[in-house]
Amino acid sequence: MPTPLKVVIAGGGIAGLTLANALEEPIQWIYDRDSAGKLMTKPNGVSQLMQSRSGYGFAFSDRQDILQVLYDNLKDKSKILVGKKLSLVRQQRNGITVVCEDGSSYTGDILAGADGVNSKARSEMWRLADEQDPELVKADKNSLECSYQCLYGIASSSAGLTIGDLHIGYNKDCSLLTIVGKDDRDYYFVFEKMDKTYKLPHIPTYTEADKAEFAERHGNMKATESVQFKDIHKHSVSSTLVGVETASYKIWTWGRIACVGDASHKMTPNAGFGGNAAMESAAALANSIKKLADQIKEGRPTEDQIVACLQGYQKKREIRAKAAIDASTLLTRVQALATWGHALFAKYGLTILGDFLENLGSNMAVGATLLDYLPPPEVFLKGALPFNPEQGDGHKESFFRRALVALPFLGLFVYAISLANANFVDTENRGLFDVTRNGTGLPPAALGGQSNRFAMLSDVYIAASENTDLATSFRTATLLAYFGVILAIWSIEAVRRCNALMPVQLPSLFAFFAQSKGVGISAPLYYFLHWVMTPIDSFKATDMRLTRLNYTRAILPSLLMVYYLPLLQSYFLPNKLQSQTWLQIWRYFPIWHSLAQWAISKFWNDTIDKDKISAPKRDVFTIRYTIAVPALMSTFVWLCTVLYKPVSLYHLFIPQHLAQNFTDVQSFSAHVVQWNLLLFIASTYLWLFYFAWDAKSAGMLEKSWFELIFSMALLTVVIGPGGAVGLAYLYREYIITEKRHRAALTVESVGRGAAVMNDRK
Repeated sequence: MPTPLKVVIAGGGIAGLTLANALEEPIQWIYDRDSAGKLMTKPNGVSQLMQSRSGYGFAFSDRQDILQVLYDNLKDKSKILVGKKLSLVRQQRNGITVVCEDGSSYTGDILAGADGVNSKARSEMWRLADEQDPELVKADKNSLECSYQCLYGIASSSAGLTIGDLHIGYNKDCSLLTIVGKDDRDYYFVFEKMDKTYKLPHIPTYTEADKAEFAERHGNMKATESVQFKDIHKHSVSSTLVGVETASYKIWTWGRIACVGDASHKMTPNAGFGGNAAMESAAALANSIKKLADQIKEGRPTEDQIVACLQGYQKKREIRAKAAIDASTLLTRVQALATWGHALFAKYGLTILGDFLENLGSNMAVGATLLDYLPPPEVFLKGALPFNPEQGDGHKESFFRRALVALPFLGLFVYAISLANANFVDTENRGLFDVTRNGTGLPPAALGGQSNRFAMLSDVYIAASENTDLATSFRTATLLAYFGVILAIWSIEAVRRCNALMPVQLPSLFAFFAQSKGVGISAPLYYFLHWVMTPIDSFKATDMRLTRLNYTRAILPSLLMVYYLPLLQSYFLPNKLQSQTWLQIWRYFPIWHSLAQWAISKFWNDTIDKDKISAPKRDVFTIRYTIAVPALMSTFVWLCTVLYKPVSLYHLFIPQHLAQNFTDVQSFSAHVVQWNLLLFIASTYLWLFYFAWDAKSAGMLEKSWFELIFSMALLTVVIGPGGAVGLAYLYREYIITEKRHRAALTVESVGRGAAVMNDRK
């Protein structure tokens, strides 16, 4: 019979997963305010979004209340010994002994050091490690550092602030957080950057006089426009001034000792991750110990087995713990406007992102450690952000790695540039033909320093229209119809929540680039940036695939007005001057589209704040018809081309040579349009291929590569590239809306797992 494992725990802090039972008053709204107390962004309904994502709200509670709930939840309270203080640790081959200052001692198999940032258990672990390898923990002894100081406390009155509100004051080198809880109690934190970064043993400590001076010095800080910090502080019932220590230790465990919580990973309190990280580490350690206990068939575990068990615990937790430290530090620096970059982000980035704090918390929560031997909470299986141990902080893909994988896009980009330098030699005038000439009387557009040495979509089209044959017309019409589909896609991606603060939010910039340098150059660059910066992890919460509906509704009317209408006029107006005048208007469509979309969007209310909580799929129908209409137009052009083509499709669309000089405008136009269209289509198909790769890797796409490639090839032949891409994009939308990552814990996946376990039994 195996002997029960005995674990000695040093410390009585937060070490469980029962926070939900201790919630007093959920935080309903977050207010980001500048130094004058004025709102920097719209109030944020943080608790509602977190509730819709995970089933749990965003809450704050007294530490002592959480500890009380954890204590009350214990079945055998006789094992909790209060008033003990660790003094010495002795490690033997067959166990570990903890000696307390009162002379009592306790022996077990494992020592869990959960005794805080100044952990005695960690100090003893270092001492024992030094005896065998003085270099092992040398770096860790200098890891703890302090760059900020904080006055935190509880006030008996909120000075008129509303219960459930969190106010964050952004000031240069300091910040203020006030949280109004139950019974009008106000929890406050005032952070200030110190004159330098301190390390042990020089981290300062503070007296009551220091605390009073600090509070007086920051008394005029604004919690709101009408409430100052001194209005809150005068009602304080308790407060403490401390240095805000941070540390990311490399060695959490040695021999039979494992550090937990602040003893192994200390972070700033701004994000509120410290207690949660301690709980998660306790859960990870419990999983490792339970796994070890299940493996022991007889007697006690060996030291090697215990060492492997504890190292497995650290390996499981250290990456996510480091991510929590980094996220907390980032938030501390942003709120204190530490650099001009942080100040810029606070002023503009918070407004664009909208849900910065919620996303920070969601990324930390989604991949948290679960107790392996207990079922997951049912409420967490039904939210818009199901628990997933393979996503969130600590599991994010490297942008650099994705950029390396996406190098084929840059290959197409470079190749397109090399092909963009074709010249047309006017043999009559013995010079270079100016592709920007036209018969409108209007000056040619000089967008982006245009020159005939670049494959300029609009200028080539205008020049070619004066010398048009049937092949040129079909070729150019196919390109322009296909471009309409892609413009719709780019416009949708620009207003998708997960693409906030990314270059793809500027489709008009890429369209302008396509006009001035060629779409064969612009498209690969767009798709490179999009794929690199939008991994499949971006869609882990259903609301992150949501688009801003009023803008999405405006995309199709805008395209019909500023892209399709001028083109149709140029095709069907009999008067050549009028036709080319419409073309001159059309060539500025990147600008017109941006302005028209903005203007048309004002006909509808912006409902994204409600949609992200209660209707994260509300825009799906709008996306479908926004893509369907341009795709049908492109299909119509393709079918007309197939039926009435003057030459074979191969000669119509495939470049026949790489010549750089041309003596007739038709050959020059064919070269430019063929290569632009080919590279445009190739880069789009490659983007869809890369998404399919991501989706298949995540278990969200089950179709075989043969099915996908064959279907795309068949659709391209039957309905043309525009129709094929439109359908593929809508299928992509279905995947990111309805499918879940293979590791996501949903009601269905847990049910399937239970069925498999029953079958095995």
